[in-house]
Amino acid sequence: MKEKIDEITKKVEDMYKKYPYPSPSTDPSQTNELLNLLKIFELESSIKLEGKNILDAGTGSGHRITNVAEFYKKSNFLGIDVSEKSLQIAKQLIKQKKITNLKLKNINLMNEFSKIGKFDIILCMGVLHHLSNPIKGLKNIKNVLEKDGIIFLYLYGKLGGHNRMLNKKLISTLLGKDHSNYEKGIKIARELNLNNFEYGWNVDFKNKKEEDSLIVDYLLHANEILYDFDEIEELLKKSNLYGYAVFGITAGTDGLLFDSRYESKVKLSIPQTNISNILKTKFSKKYYESLNLKDQHRVLELLYEPNGYTIIGFTKKAFENLTNKRLKENFIKI
Repeated sequence: MKEKIDEITKKVEDMYKKYPYPSPSTDPSQTNELLNLLKIFELESSIKLEGKNILDAGTGSGHRITNVAEFYKKSNFLGIDVSEKSLQIAKQLIKQKKITNLKLKNINLMNEFSKIGKFDIILCMGVLHHLSNPIKGLKNIKNVLEKDGIIFLYLYGKLGGHNRMLNKKLISTLLGKDHSNYEKGIKIARELNLNNFEYGWNVDFKNKKEEDSLIVDYLLHANEILYDFDEIEELLKKSNLYGYAVFGITAGTDGLLFDSRYESKVKLSIPQTNISNILKTKFSKKYYESLNLKDQHRVLELLYEPNGYTIIGFTKKAFENLTNKRLKENFIKI
């Protein structure tokens, strides 16, 4: 029996059927941002990914998760997605790379799926903001998280995404009754030179088909919700997680580790937020350090204008096991 599917989810599924993202021909070396993020997490943390049961909720065409599964060969991976077309592409990648520790299932995050088992780590990167009901989707994901598990989320940012939303509205308004026609939307985007992709990392493509998929995902997506810090917290509060920490943000084409401390103590040679480079006087430092953690986050958000946030959600037990000082000092209990 086929799973029930709502109208918005159906539109998103149909979009990815025609324009899977990333495109099938995308070079896997261009989709290493998830693997790099997890490597940084391991460098800073006592939590290791090798040997874990890992769920990729919204695995898409599999380019990112196959890179991760190749690297963490002793971990067991399950990728789930509503789009059968995307999963077909992922299956081909698994076959090409001869990956044996990654399985795939056609699952709609809007429907309960607890029968798939429990997972130590759940990845849900760039997915919740496309769901018809992100709260319901996150609750379903949380239901398959182990008691000492963690969830990685990537959510679109409202401040940094403002101009992109204006461009999206421009295309839709120009097309009028044809606003749902992806081919015509792609043509308008090219004509107006709106195809400047700011995902928080450098985007490259080698043919028109790859660029078409990028334009649709970036400017013509069937459904997306953008967030600020307060809205992210409201979303997470309803998931029954113990709390969260901001791991990183994307701003323009840059990915930055997030650190709200005035004097950053991150030893890694990786770009990061640094409030002391912006608020340089004792006068402004005094006011910043007098703020509570949430207001410090708001100041950083207004200064950096993120187009995306990487959030780590913790169960109580997972937080108690955490040794990462940056994440502990940026942690917010909900």
